[in-house]
Amino acid sequence: MSGKSDSWGKGNLGLDRAAFIRHHPSELMMRALFAGRYSGVKLDIGPDTRVLDIGAMYLNNLVPFHDRGAQCFGVEVNDAMAAISREAAGIQNLTVDVRTGTNRSIPHEDGFFDIVLGLNVIHYEDDTGGLQAAFAEYARVVKPGGLAFIVSAGPGHYLREPSERLGPNRYLIRDGDFRTGQVMAYFDSLDDLSVLALGAFDSVIPGRSVEEHAEAQIEFYYAIAFKAE
Repeated sequence: MSGKSDSWGKGNLGLDRAAFIRHHPSELMMRALFAGRYSGVKLDIGPDTRVLDIGAMYLNNLVPFHDRGAQCFGVEVNDAMAAISREAAGIQNLTVDVRTGTNRSIPHEDGFFDIVLGLNVIHYEDDTGGLQAAFAEYARVVKPGGLAFIVSAGPGHYLREPSERLGPNRYLIRDGDFRTGQVMAYFDSLDDLSVLALGAFDSVIPGRSVEEHAEAQIEFYYAIAFKAE
């Protein structure tokens, strides 16, 4: 991740306020994994289910799993961000095991999780090799019969759209926030996402979501990647 973890902390996230603001879980995740009619997947969650969120931050994407009795785990990119996640857990009365780790270094044993979530974190790698290594690490910690849910910005996303393509899966952020000047590893197409995911997993359901708003458009690619039993 070429030092990108150093840019993440309370200062850049605007968290110098006293009050914690609860965040909602990703609607895209809820549709893709819980509804059944969108991706064809409908998860059966219970007390034996182990779920990991990579880039857990406020833990909002773990709440639907926690509410269903799952064992919840989080990974954040540095100690300061892990502390934010632990603070969020305490405020919300959530039981979550939060550790410091990255896409390519998850501090858990092989085959430990039923579900791995990676929402808008895999593109913090630098290139195609970084994406491949991240997928391999996700697959390592998913148990046979489990899955990973990966989301990344598509070409129409307001942050990615003005970026400069440097080469395969390499994009320079030109007009963003504290990420301006960083190189991100975006997927060149939805097929590209599927092919890279299949380098580590056994089957993939890809998808795309677009929202148009008055001031910005967001587009996401996603993949539900399965590990065979």
